[in-house]
Amino acid sequence: MATIDLNNLFLPKKVNSNQTVVSNQVQGKAPVYVDLHLDLDIEKNIGLGNNPKNSSDILVDTDINAVKNSIRNIFTTRKGQKLLDPNFGASLEQYLFEPVSQSRAQIIGNDINYAIINYEPRIEVIKVYVQTNPSSLNFNFTTDQQLGAGYGIILVYQFKDIPQQNILKIMAQIGGQIII
Repeated sequence: MATIDLNNLFLPKKVNSNQTVVSNQVQGKAPVYVDLHLDLDIEKNIGLGNNPKNSSDILVDTDINAVKNSIRNIFTTRKGQKLLDPNFGASLEQYLFEPVSQSRAQIIGNDINYAIINYEPRIEVIKVYVQTNPSSLNFNFTTDQQLGAGYGIILVYQFKDIPQQNILKIMAQIGGQIII
């Protein structure tokens, strides 16, 4: 009976070389974090090359994008909005119908730090900057976004399992608008 060697499909052509170790396993880089995409878009196709396969799977975000979407979800969810966990969320909008002050900016920073520590275990908060004059910060939002009175928030964090530091900029405007 003939033997079929599949190693040529996965290994380089120098299989017969003394330095090449033959392995039966194919290892790829698996993502560390995987979450559902927040917009619940449907994946159009799977695969690379000339013959991608159509799929009706839901899109997922991996690694850095998964964590960023989770943080956005924390900031845009009001406390009490999630039925099974009424303390989930940062409830930033509760501060956006009151006059802007430095003491409220400090409270916002503490609330953000508390929410991230309790609801996003994949990152470590390095620093939370909350400034009462957001127009002095360089936010690089689109030109049609008007920077009104409110708070400029910069969250600096490090991933626990991915060797990378990241910065998230948030604009919380008086009247309840939160731009991430």
